[in-house]
Amino acid sequence: MPGINDSVSSLLTSFLDVHSLRTQVISGNMANVDTPRYKARAVEFETYMRRLSARIAPELEGPAGALADFDDGAPTVVEKATDVVGMDGNTVDAAQEMASLAEAAMQYQFGLQMLQSRLRAIRLAIREGR
Repeated sequence: MPGINDSVSSLLTSFLDVHSLRTQVISGNMANVDTPRYKARAVEFETYMRRLSARIAPELEGPAGALADFDDGAPTVVEKATDVVGMDGNTVDAAQEMASLAEAAMQYQFGLQMLQSRLRAIRLAIREGR
């Protein structure tokens, strides 16, 4: 986030970016629900956010050296592991994707509310400091 460099705001901004990516990946899965041999994809969200939060806020980090292999790049989009395979080889489960889309939207909204609260607190601190 331009102009605000604290760890909480950075973490919340990354949280929103990852959920935006999750929404894009889920939408791509839904768009390909009828594409033969299409393999559903997913974002490795939990691992990425855990590692990012430990990098941004070291007090949250686990054992020493846990982040030695962390790459600051984007979260990984991987082929989703699933037991559901259609007759045409497609692995998209439309019901599961719709549920995942709803969850991602709720989590994005939560992150947005948290970031708005953070910005209100910063604005209040600036006003009180005058």
